[in-house]
Amino acid sequence: MILLIISILILVLVIVCLVFSIRIVVQPNVGVVMTLGKYEKTLNPGLHFIKPFISKIVTVSTAQTPLDLDQQIVITKDNAEISVKISLKFHVTNISDFVFKNENSVRSMVQDTRASLRGIIGNKELNEVLNGTQEINAALFKEISSVTAGYGLNVDRINIDSVNPSQDIQNSMNRLLQATRERDATIATAEGKSRSITLENEANNRALLETNKAENEAMVTRAQAKATSVKIEAEAEAVRIQTVNDALRVVDGNYFVDLNTKAFEELAKSPANTIVLPNKTADTMGQLPAIGELLKNKKAPATDAAGE
Repeated sequence: MILLIISILILVLVIVCLVFSIRIVVQPNVGVVMTLGKYEKTLNPGLHFIKPFISKIVTVSTAQTPLDLDQQIVITKDNAEISVKISLKFHVTNISDFVFKNENSVRSMVQDTRASLRGIIGNKELNEVLNGTQEINAALFKEISSVTAGYGLNVDRINIDSVNPSQDIQNSMNRLLQATRERDATIATAEGKSRSITLENEANNRALLETNKAENEAMVTRAQAKATSVKIEAEAEAVRIQTVNDALRVVDGNYFVDLNTKAFEELAKSPANTIVLPNKTADTMGQLPAIGELLKNKKAPATDAAGE
């Protein structure tokens, strides 16, 4: 009976020891085995056996961990008060340093990040901070990376989530922004009017030039038409004169005598008593039978009167 009880106790003790010695490390964690308060070894993910009752495992995550920091009040170089909120991502690189070299490596990292942020922003003016968040991120990342390496950590990324000036500064910025917008609107309106006047003047000048061009072209057309008409009339007159001259070359003296006779008859019918003719023409006309008879009749009375 006693042996049975002892066997049962030993079996229970073995089971208990077995239970307390089995440990499972879940990925992506690693286990740090501490025996009697001293570092013994590091366990990778999986099933492990440790010394029961005298050993324990501290689990550390090696995955990248995001961390949001609370808003922080910072004073800029030009004494502007701003509220900055940042976030970062880190992962454990050295398990031993992370567990044993610092009581709280994450808290130390946060404190160093805040201190570095105050130093960087304190050397910049408000406008530089508002417009240079990427530059601040790069400078902060460089400083923190070198500091946190001793904590067994590696900072993968730091990002400034928001930068909010104080309410007084925001009101001043809003007033300045409003004034700038009004100024820009006034300038834009003035430029628009100036451009409109310029375009209108250019359009008027183009219209005037087109009108003058059309008038000049019309004047040139009229002048050309008149010149053509005069030329045509002159050519017609020249042709007429040439035709007359050609006709006169082929006629004889009787043609001119006939013309003079007709002219004489017309003058004889008029009430005028005196007819003045060139001597040559009169002599020529006297050679005509009709004119000669007429002249003889005119001279006879005069001869009779002279005889008496």
